[in-house]
Amino acid sequence: MAMAEQVATQERTKLIVMTRFDGERVAQEEVIPEPEVKHRTPKKLPKALRSGEAEKFLATFNTKCITGLRDRCIYELMYRCGLRISETCKLKMSNVDLKEGYLYLQKAKGNKDRTVPMDEEVIQWLEKWLVKKPIESDYFFCTFKGGMLDQRQLRSKCKIIAQKAEIYIQDGDEKKLAWPHTFRHTCFTECLEEGLTIKEIQELAGHASLATTSVYLSVRPEKLREKMRNRKKQD
Repeated sequence: MAMAEQVATQERTKLIVMTRFDGERVAQEEVIPEPEVKHRTPKKLPKALRSGEAEKFLATFNTKCITGLRDRCIYELMYRCGLRISETCKLKMSNVDLKEGYLYLQKAKGNKDRTVPMDEEVIQWLEKWLVKKPIESDYFFCTFKGGMLDQRQLRSKCKIIAQKAEIYIQDGDEKKLAWPHTFRHTCFTECLEEGLTIKEIQELAGHASLATTSVYLSVRPEKLREKMRNRKKQD
């Protein structure tokens, strides 16, 4: 037995001294079981679309019909502003300020409020939707009866459009069609590449911990890639 193994065995062994009925003291060894080893769950990185795929996905919607325009605006919002699908469905008219360019999310994940700025492209698409919106409703995006949209229907629509546009995500050993949360991940990955700080992205995302946001540093590590490409060649 190797020295390290001998030491480990000695540390796991406890000497028990007992007294027999005849008064003789004897020693007995009791082996203490090894402590249970807790295996850490491997860190799974957010799945983001490749460059140009988000635009390809969005261009697949038929914006000449009302539902196509509405759904295009929904995914535009998730992609450009990083909203969750639940936040998008619950968005009220009073939460959207197109003039100032802000979304005011109320009681989002973790029951927290946050303010999300919009860019001009998003504002223009949302204005197009309001012109065609078929019914007055408290919900910004609504059904034809004015009710809140069903997340399951939007997820299903996402699969249909992703399949039509041939946009897939490699998730471990599986090749999957893009799903709604992919657009949130793509938003923050691209924001990081465009120069936003990790602290600013944390604020946009509504993350309680900076550690949660920091995983986006590893999704597409552009600076690391450039350094690896520019490594000194061997003679």
